Amino acid sequence: MKMTVRGILFFFIYFFLVTLPLSTAMVSNPLRLGGSFTIELGVGAGFIGLSLMVLEFALISRIKFAAQPFGEDALQLFHNMMGILALCLLLVHPLLLIFSGYPAFTWLNPFASAGNAATRTASLALYALILLVVTSAWREKLRIPYEWWQVFHGLLSIFILLAAMVHIYMIGRYSTTDIMRALWALYAVLVVGLIVWYKIIQPLTRWNKRWVVVDNKAERGAAHTLVLKPEGHDGLNFEPGQYAWIKGGRSPLGYGQHPISFSSSAETKPGGEVSFTIKELGDWSSEEVPNLQPGEFMYLDGPYGVLSSDREQGMGYVLIAGGIGITPLYSMCQTMAEREDKRPVLLFYGAGKWEDLTFREGLEALKARMNLQVIYVLQDPPENWQGERGYLDTGIVKRYMPKYFKHYVYFICGPAPLMDAMEIALPELGVPREKVLSERFSMS
Repeated sequence: MKMTVRGILFFFIYFFLVTLPLSTAMVSNPLRLGGSFTIELGVGAGFIGLSLMVLEFALISRIKFAAQPFGEDALQLFHNMMGILALCLLLVHPLLLIFSGYPAFTWLNPFASAGNAATRTASLALYALILLVVTSAWREKLRIPYEWWQVFHGLLSIFILLAAMVHIYMIGRYSTTDIMRALWALYAVLVVGLIVWYKIIQPLTRWNKRWVVVDNKAERGAAHTLVLKPEGHDGLNFEPGQYAWIKGGRSPLGYGQHPISFSSSAETKPGGEVSFTIKELGDWSSEEVPNLQPGEFMYLDGPYGVLSSDREQGMGYVLIAGGIGITPLYSMCQTMAEREDKRPVLLFYGAGKWEDLTFREGLEALKARMNLQVIYVLQDPPENWQGERGYLDTGIVKRYMPKYFKHYVYFICGPAPLMDAMEIALPELGVPREKVLSERFSMS
């Protein structure tokens, strides 16, 4: 992940806001610091944990100022890590208080008769946060549909923050001063503002920018390509390799958005069509996408992503794809062909069977239009297969490495095990780490 000035500025602001409540509390009420160290440490953990929860909304609000320096997937990973850290801090908060003598049964049981609004909201918020993290980390194993999880995740997050803020005001510790009340009011406004921006204002800006399904083509590898045309507007410009969040229906409001890579060339004219290729993996992609008909409406939010050949220049490119991960790399190849870019491109494409190779015919046709070499790697090849077989690994890549491989740029997209392995293996082969780029789509 390349750090830019904007990226550094974003993280500086983020961590400043994380530590602001605790530092403000110390300055505004220093007498509290004379109390039990364990209690103060527990309170500090609670402050920082809640601040992280508040600022988590900024990470998922698709603010381009934050997303563009890193990529939306990197922010999503950071969001997940900060969520776990917030949970740990907010678990430390009651445990240290209980260790200091606070009654455990009252603080951990929202139905305790000795409890009050402050302890009940605290325990409910804590249990809701545990549920939030568990259902997010193990959503696929728990078989929770993505659309239902989106709704559940959003509502649960809002409940946790509201309950936690009620707890702070009811307890009164560090929140009785004017400066602390103003600070927590600012955080409340920040949360509400981000929710309104992300869920209402942003979608409303797309109300008159809907797209119409022109075609829905079945592809190899249990995938479908949606061809969309802008209705009443000029469409959008994107870079090869980027993606957009797409949503069906007659309104851009509501849940049900999915991050999908563009599979068409980035050389689109105003009012031109764009394509997305979607593999049948979940409820939406397996049940709704195959049944979309020409004339139905879609809404796009994008483009997003930093995995783009327009951003990384080299004397050539090595593309490593697994399964439907071919989609953004196919967009790069089409774009280079349209631009008559003669730089060499070496594409490794791993799949289960010969019939699973999405865009197989398209890639063969591109060989006549650009300097493209394709190495297919099949786990279950046909009987007379003369190409590479098994899993796409370092040995196969090493056999075909170009002579001046250190001056090429490497793009990887596919299943997580493939990307994990290649991100380690390529630098071990001598490829500069800064030339190895990948982007993950585990958000849906």
